[in-house]
Amino acid sequence: MTLLDAPPAPGPEGSLPTFAAAARLEQALGCPFDPGGGFSLAEGVRADELDAEPTAAYEAAWAAGLHRHLVPVSEGGRLGSFESLMAVVRATSRRDLAVSVGLGSTLLAATPVWVWGDDAQRRRVAELVLGRAWGTAGISEEAAGSDLLATGTRAVPAPGGYVLDGEKWLVGNGRRSSFATVLAASDPSYGLFLLDFDALGGDAVKRLEKVRTHGLRGHDLSGFALSGCRVGAGALLGRPGRGIEMVSGMLQFTRTLVGASSLGAADTALRIALRHARGRMLYGRPSLAMAPVRSLLARGFADLLVAECTGLAAARGLDVARQRMALWSAVAKYVVPGLCVDTVNACAEVLSARAHLREGVAGGAFQKLLRDVAITPVFEGTELVQLDTVRAQLAGAARRRRAPAALPLPTLFGFGEPVVSPAPRELRPSLTFGGADEVVDLLDEAVEELAGDPELAGLARTLLKVRDETRTAFAGLGTLRTAEAYEAARRHCLVHAGACCVHTWLRRRSALGGLATERAWLSLALRRVVARLGLPVPSDPAAEELLVRRLGELDDDDRAFSLVPQRLAPQHRDPTPERR
Repeated sequence: MTLLDAPPAPGPEGSLPTFAAAARLEQALGCPFDPGGGFSLAEGVRADELDAEPTAAYEAAWAAGLHRHLVPVSEGGRLGSFESLMAVVRATSRRDLAVSVGLGSTLLAATPVWVWGDDAQRRRVAELVLGRAWGTAGISEEAAGSDLLATGTRAVPAPGGYVLDGEKWLVGNGRRSSFATVLAASDPSYGLFLLDFDALGGDAVKRLEKVRTHGLRGHDLSGFALSGCRVGAGALLGRPGRGIEMVSGMLQFTRTLVGASSLGAADTALRIALRHARGRMLYGRPSLAMAPVRSLLARGFADLLVAECTGLAAARGLDVARQRMALWSAVAKYVVPGLCVDTVNACAEVLSARAHLREGVAGGAFQKLLRDVAITPVFEGTELVQLDTVRAQLAGAARRRRAPAALPLPTLFGFGEPVVSPAPRELRPSLTFGGADEVVDLLDEAVEELAGDPELAGLARTLLKVRDETRTAFAGLGTLRTAEAYEAARRHCLVHAGACCVHTWLRRRSALGGLATERAWLSLALRRVVARLGLPVPSDPAAEELLVRRLGELDDDDRAFSLVPQRLAPQHRDPTPERR
């Protein structure tokens, strides 16, 4: 079984091959700002007001074949690469996070089946997902939280299979799911079990009530209880006793893809704020003419681009560098949603009071977006959980001789170019990253390549200095969970993010073209990273001005707010003038 297949055909307007599927989906779904569309911001607000599922949006998504991107090509679906899937999720999420999160919960349930399942298990789950069925990952429990070893659900061996008892809570699609992958304590250790709810019948499964939430009101966040649930021996995924390992592995996929959800939301937030600032008249001129407003938009855009470089590198890492993802997925999960939330908050400042209104600007969609995106740093493990993972990975590596960098950066940062499918044995994720980390290890060479631009080289050199400081810190801290260890992990994540920007500039700007070739984005992106490290850094007003101009140009030309030249569905623009 392979998750990768032949490279997709070029998409509309000669888009880069990896992003062709997202380009086609984007056109099929139509403009989210068109209130008459089924997958519109307005439709999402209407469902949100009722605490209801956005059924019209799901129908539009299914009609466009979105669910097929959750199933590998080898199983009859369209999942050819995770870089491609990230672009698909981003296109979905700029319309409604509730939809992408619901489908993401299905992907979380299906991923261990694609990687560890046998032929029969993969066929059955593919049949379900391609038939528009929901899946749920039965991992979380109310008493256990993120402590997988505290899992209370039990799977007791019985003649011909197992009997499962326990309760899963705060799981996506808990009420509407047709299948589940369930973590349970078993013999000889924890196991992961595939439950086909449609085939079980009886009273063995009880659906729990939906949990009322501040954001993502249209998402089915609920649970289910198992009581004397008898399953056959074929329900066990992989080898007995490997459940914790499989859950840790599958989270490397989904944690990376959560970033795509937040990137899509940040794009829409910037678009709403920009259009408001262009049309809102203050003191006789558009509010976009005010320096603080321009700075907020420019910095929010820069944060989005830092997040994009980090997220793209991680998604591509799932395709070409899976042996590093025990570290890189946790770094990306910490960095990308957090930066995107900062982007959305900057846009909220631009909108001021209108950011909280349930009517007006963009049909009142921003307040929903603000609530929805706030949960993305929590999904698939909180920021603290990610920092603990980074801490553990780096502390373990500090005790061993550093492994040499082995992955070529042009491949890792070759965004948009198809990659060769890995052998099946290489598909399974690793529990450690192996001690080599090309993203930060090769910063030295990157600084040398930037020597012709002393200002950019100086910013990159700051990252290099912090990288060496964190390595020294981990060498002395050991494996203790101290405040100093978590701070060192946080600083490593920021260095990684800055390094992704540098490598993207050096390795891919010419191929991406457009905004990616402009020095200003890298200058402002690195300054944003250095500032978050708590270090003094001078501003770059010229770079901010250029990024604001580029925002307007991209919006006018129906393009994504991205380094990737992605055309959007033709944009619907509200002709109603902004009230003073």
